[in-house]
Amino acid sequence: MTSLAYALARAGLIRALTAYSGITTADGAFDGTATLIDSNLIGRNDFISEKTILIMSGDAKDEDKGATAFDKTDGKITLQGTGFKAQIKAGTIYRVLNISTVEVDVANIAAKIDAIKGATGIFYEQADTAVNITAIAASETDVLNLAVANTRYIVRSLRLKCADPGANTVTVRLYELVNDVLTEVDSFVIDNTNFGTYHSLMDMFGLPQLAGDSLKVTVQASAGGPYAVTGQYSHAKTNV
Repeated sequence: MTSLAYALARAGLIRALTAYSGITTADGAFDGTATLIDSNLIGRNDFISEKTILIMSGDAKDEDKGATAFDKTDGKITLQGTGFKAQIKAGTIYRVLNISTVEVDVANIAAKIDAIKGATGIFYEQADTAVNITAIAASETDVLNLAVANTRYIVRSLRLKCADPGANTVTVRLYELVNDVLTEVDSFVIDNTNFGTYHSLMDMFGLPQLAGDSLKVTVQASAGGPYAVTGQYSHAKTNV
C-alpha cells in the first residue's frame, strides 16, 4: 500500500507541475550530456529555460535535469551540467516541469553573488594592525600604506594618539587616488591641546571609513621630536 500510495502521489505531483509533455523527434547528443530535440517545439516561445526536464521513458527514465537554454529554430533543449546518463533518442517521452533544479538554483545564486560582490571577490576582513611609530620632522612616517596592485581596500576604523608635541605640532595626512595619482586630500593637526585623545577617522578627516585602490595615512612633526604615535586600524580587501 505504501508503494502504491507513493506512486499515486508522485504521479499527481508530476501532473500538477507539468508545463509541457512531449516526445522527442530526433536523437539528442550521443552521450546524453547536452541536448534533447523535439521539432514540435519549433517556433514556440521559450517557456523551458531554467525548468526541469523529467524523462518518462527510455534508458534515462526517471532522471531529471535543469534546462539551461532552448532554441526554437530547431526545438533543441540544452541541459544543465553533464546532462543525462544516456542518450535521449527519438521517441523518448519527457515532461517540462514548472520547477528549477538544484543545479540551476545554485548557478543562479552564484551569478547573483558574483553581481553583488563585484570585482573578483568579496571583501575579506584582515586582522587588526597595531600602530607604534614615531613622528619626525625630516619626513613623513607611514601609519598605513595600502597599495598592492589589483587590490581594493576599505579601512574600517583608525585610532591615533600622539605624545605631547609641546610647542610643536604633528600633522596627520590622508592620501587617496585622484585622477589615478596618489594625492594628499586632507590633514589633521595634533598639538598640545588635543594630543591626549585617541582620534578617529571621523575626528581627523570627517569620514566613517576609507575606501580605494590606494590609501595612505602619514604623520610628520613640524619640528623637534621624535614623538611616539600609537593606535590601531582595521581593514578589509578584495581583488579587482
